[in-house]
Amino acid sequence: MKFATFDSSELGNFTIGSGSSSPTEQVNSPGSCGNQPQAIQQCAICGDRATGKHYGASSCDGCKGFFRRSVRKNHYYQCRFGRGCIVDKDKRNQCRYCRLRKCFKAGMKKEAVQNERDRISLRPPSVDESVGNGLSVASLLSAERHRVGASGEVNCAENEISNRKVADITDVCESMKQQLMTLVHWAKVIPAFTELTLDDQMALLKAHSGKHLLLGLARRSLHLKDILLLGNNCIIARHPPCQLDPEMKHLDLSQVGCRVMDELVKPLSEVNIDESEFACLKAMVFLDPNTKGLSEPSKIKAMRYQVQMNLEDYISDRQYDPRGRFGEILLTLPALQSISWKMIEQIQVAKLFSDIHIDQLLQEMLLGGNTQLDDTFATETQFA
Repeated sequence: MKFATFDSSELGNFTIGSGSSSPTEQVNSPGSCGNQPQAIQQCAICGDRATGKHYGASSCDGCKGFFRRSVRKNHYYQCRFGRGCIVDKDKRNQCRYCRLRKCFKAGMKKEAVQNERDRISLRPPSVDESVGNGLSVASLLSAERHRVGASGEVNCAENEISNRKVADITDVCESMKQQLMTLVHWAKVIPAFTELTLDDQMALLKAHSGKHLLLGLARRSLHLKDILLLGNNCIIARHPPCQLDPEMKHLDLSQVGCRVMDELVKPLSEVNIDESEFACLKAMVFLDPNTKGLSEPSKIKAMRYQVQMNLEDYISDRQYDPRGRFGEILLTLPALQSISWKMIEQIQVAKLFSDIHIDQLLQEMLLGGNTQLDDTFATETQFA
């Protein structure tokens, strides 16, 4: 099969019909009455609601961002269907070749993107624009891989799981402690995080440690069915053996574990989340400007916004993903918060009504405190 190809390095040679006009130009024509209500403007490319005139054509934010990325990154596109694809609100992500061609037909100009880049380059770098702050998709993926390597995690095939030990309470607590330590390693690899004040760094680590434990648990278990794989390679099964550690009844792993399988592992598996998307999701959870005790919440909000925009761009650049993928990934966050609260509650109950030993690091990062984590973090900082 022969594909039509489109090299964005040749965008300047694309012929634009002189008779084309955008909806913005029609609505704002000199003869229009200023006291009449303005009609809702449509994107000249996909027909979605336009947010203004961008790069020479009335367009929505989605087509604006697509055109900007295509020009800046000099993308090379192919059309599999003879350059006749429908480009509308529902199908605009199906063929990037035809979408880009329609951008040019609508009046978008690559020179406008280049001029914008020149203006931005003259401004002093801000938190969300500075180069090398570690919040790009590639940098976050590298940080996550660094964390996995430091923890010694290995992927287990489903046929190997039957040989794994069913976790008892000691295994669960040991795995939690191990993963909390690697969370500190992960955070220290991100330059933007290390630029925060020490108090803000520790506030973020304490506030979201439970959610990060659950995210890591879900990620390791994406390829498994009815089983969760702990960081120390022990397992939690949906239907555990009848004879378990008597103390386990105080830590209701079955309830928390089933919720992780149903509300985190299942939806993330269905959307087929990849490593890069997971790394960005983890950073967005971590960089919460509403965390109590922060001295610079606006700075952290800007950092999270940058990660969000980078993730949106990454997803938009995937040609054949359906619309709504970004939202599907974010819809796991309420469940993540709820299960985290339930897990912490179960740990508190276990501590109160049994002889289970809760490590001091777990106590302070999950249940509150300020001594052991301070010492651990100071050690990490000293040898970073």
